[in-house]
Amino acid sequence: MTSKYPAWAAALALLLGSCTSPGGATAPPAGAAPAATSAATSPALAVVPAASAAVASPTAVPTASSPHGLERTVAATVGAKRHWYLVPDGLETPDGLSFTSATILAQFEGDPTIGAPFARLRATGREYPLVGPTTGPTFFQAAVPLQGLTPGRYLVDVLERLTGGREAVVGTAEFMLSAPEYAVWTLDFEGDESADPELANTAAIADGLRVPMVVMWNPRVWATADVRPERAAAMLAWTRERAAKGDEVALHLHGWLDWIRAAGVAPRVTPSWAGRRDGYDVPLSAYPEDETRALLEAALRQMAEHGLPRPTSFRAGGHFASAPNLRALAATGFTVDCSAVPAGSFGTLRLPWTLPRDAQPYFPSGDDPSKPGDLPLLESPTIGGNTYGHTATSIEAIVRTDLGILAPAGEVARERRALNIVSHPGTIVPAERAAIEKLLGALAPLRYDRDAGPLRFVTLQQLARAYAP
Repeated sequence: MTSKYPAWAAALALLLGSCTSPGGATAPPAGAAPAATSAATSPALAVVPAASAAVASPTAVPTASSPHGLERTVAATVGAKRHWYLVPDGLETPDGLSFTSATILAQFEGDPTIGAPFARLRATGREYPLVGPTTGPTFFQAAVPLQGLTPGRYLVDVLERLTGGREAVVGTAEFMLSAPEYAVWTLDFEGDESADPELANTAAIADGLRVPMVVMWNPRVWATADVRPERAAAMLAWTRERAAKGDEVALHLHGWLDWIRAAGVAPRVTPSWAGRRDGYDVPLSAYPEDETRALLEAALRQMAEHGLPRPTSFRAGGHFASAPNLRALAATGFTVDCSAVPAGSFGTLRLPWTLPRDAQPYFPSGDDPSKPGDLPLLESPTIGGNTYGHTATSIEAIVRTDLGILAPAGEVARERRALNIVSHPGTIVPAERAAIEKLLGALAPLRYDRDAGPLRFVTLQQLARAYAP
């Protein structure tokens, strides 16, 4: 084999010496149920021994002498192009790993065309032709549609037609089909200064682990004497750079008195969760729907004036968002909110949410933000933890909790799940950077882009598309 063939072809060639080739056997019965889920962690080519087939000697390459089939089987090595596939969700991600079918690959030791090789999905008995040659003279492949299949482990037999109406299984491929799982890393600018070292740490995590960010911009930096103009400019430049790399720019608002006033709304000073006097801790839920909409429109206008893309994702400061706030978000064109958290308190105030610890994305009611309804705004609860102030040691509890929400390594997810993790670009000092890298790194054994599991890192915009009705 020459180097012009792709990686899967080279892998198939390496496997030829270790895989036997069955011949003269009848294929498994149609409609067989898929095997139980396994904890396999095999590489991209999942090759399993063909079942229920006598083994034919592969010492000589068989020849075809009949137009109605092969006299003897042509030996082949068979595998799936990747081990993990997802139930289609219509989501296209930057990594390009969105598939509607599983690709089954076969490398034959001779010309199999007279035997009209084909693939058969054991679970359904459905058959799919092997087309080729593709990347080499004896390389063929089949596409097995995923639509309609339930999560589980699937076996696909590759068969050849022999003379006399017989069929022979010459190889079997395995792949795992899972419901998709998602992880979102959101980063809140608080409206105060963020220094260059912390911004550099934030970018290094995203780039080093290849994790997209949702950068939640706070426009207060343009309306206060507390933030130096040069720092506001540096933070803006950093955010534009991240947007150019494909990260999402979203919106995050706190009740800062100076910014609220600059937005043309009379600021409120109560209630507050920490007793501050600058409005930072006054919840957005203190503002009615019309004033919330005025604040959102002011923020959108300011972001556009500074060259930032129009955001469609939002989080309220302190996670305090009421039904009027959510109605204002939907009316202003936002498609996803991540203010929700499990029920509890923040500071001295009771949170407005009554959600369980593992709450999953839903479309809320316009009257009660914790209940499902018909508001055209996806609520993505932030259940993945807040990394603020953590170290590589203290983050371990969050790691265990997050892994407990997702399917175990090597197993398919029966239902889709999502994790939303929050950090702050202005606080990511070396200790917190180590904590975040440990948390995000702990998800590596589940990553779909590494063909290890069903978990994809996505933005909130992508999550909204995946959950769209």
